Amino acid sequence: MTTSTLRSELNVKGKAISEKSPVFIVGEIACGHQGDVGQAKDLIDAVHAAGADAVQLEFFHAAANVVSSLPFYELVDELAFSQSEWENIVSHLRTRDIAFSAFIYDDVGLEWALDLEPDFIKLNSSDISNQDLIIPVAESGIPFSLGTGASTMQEISTAVDLALEHGDGHLILQHGVQNFPTPTENAHIRRIGILRETFGALVMYADHTDATSEMARYLDLVALGVGACAVEKHVVLDRSKEGVDWQAALEPDELKQYVDIIRSGDAALGPDRILPPTEGDEKYRRFQKKTVVAARDISKGSKITRDCVAFLRAQGQEAGLSPMDFEKLAGRRALRDISKDEQVLLTDVQAD
Repeated sequence: MTTSTLRSELNVKGKAISEKSPVFIVGEIACGHQGDVGQAKDLIDAVHAAGADAVQLEFFHAAANVVSSLPFYELVDELAFSQSEWENIVSHLRTRDIAFSAFIYDDVGLEWALDLEPDFIKLNSSDISNQDLIIPVAESGIPFSLGTGASTMQEISTAVDLALEHGDGHLILQHGVQNFPTPTENAHIRRIGILRETFGALVMYADHTDATSEMARYLDLVALGVGACAVEKHVVLDRSKEGVDWQAALEPDELKQYVDIIRSGDAALGPDRILPPTEGDEKYRRFQKKTVVAARDISKGSKITRDCVAFLRAQGQEAGLSPMDFEKLAGRRALRDISKDEQVLLTDVQAD
């Protein structure tokens, strides 16, 4: 396996992608535009309105992507936009405050996309062993992701090494399982942790859960919990039409709900270190923690023994002495009369 020197933080249109930064959310249009420029623009607007950080456009050219004998060649050709159409679409995208991610499927698509200066690039797992795309993308200096679906660890390692040889480590690995759609039990989300530990990499997750399932809104929270720092979700305008790339795609209103859920869940993860108690923590301590209190009235001059104190919650009083610190009181004499249920403090007893 590679001894990776991948970067621990990427910057995409002014936003950081790292394990310490807020989750980076990508709205994936893929072929959900059905080959229509107007729909592509509407989907860009929907992703922006949902509050995602980036919108992802899929660049491909049929003759440079698949052999002509494949049964779906004509469909790929029909869905592909021309260079001028891409210029029109990206011009519209640039009127929105959202990052432009170019999903590259072939060398023609790469050439067209680079001319449009994307903020981020995605390479599919189909190209994990394709040096003709990995090398120029790495050399571009643009942050990019590399899909690892259905790939061996050796294939991933070789691709990472190649990217590092020709770039500066601006690479994030992407885990995702695409079964059109993917049953949740096949998501293998723990693979995110395996990729992080093996390659020292940032890892993002591309979810392809059945969009009609409630889990399509929530499964990515599991990915965040095991270390994903970015997520990708498909979107279409109307899933009921069952066009291309509809099975795992959310509709605009659903995407907005998804983004809100993911951001709330990400915030709940909190920092990666234990911080000093907050005001809320201190309030909770006063409400909940047990302290040393007088089990009966204690007269001034009396010796403090275990039988004259109890370990109880003393709600509403100042933070008292922890039961673990009772030995600091034991055997000392009270400096004042202490009533039953009062907290017994170190200042209430004679010094050694």
